Amino acid sequence: MTSKDELNNDASMTSKDELNNAANESSIMESPEEKKRRFLIEFENPFKCDKCNERFKKKKYLREHKGEVHAY
Repeated sequence: MTSKDELNNDASMTSKDELNNAANESSIMESPEEKKRRFLIEFENPFKCDKCNERFKKKKYLREHKGEVHAY
């Protein structure tokens, strides 16, 4: 018999694998123009808010955003 922890680990590994596969499929489906556009967006604004996905040029701006917008 398997324990609950083993089942949970198996389930989490499956979801991670599924996420990786989905990411790989989306990158395969991207046209060169879309890849370039996404690269430029991520390069110009490398710091991304975990809660709203807004991007910032500097980590300082991200910290300020989190403090003002997502403060509890």
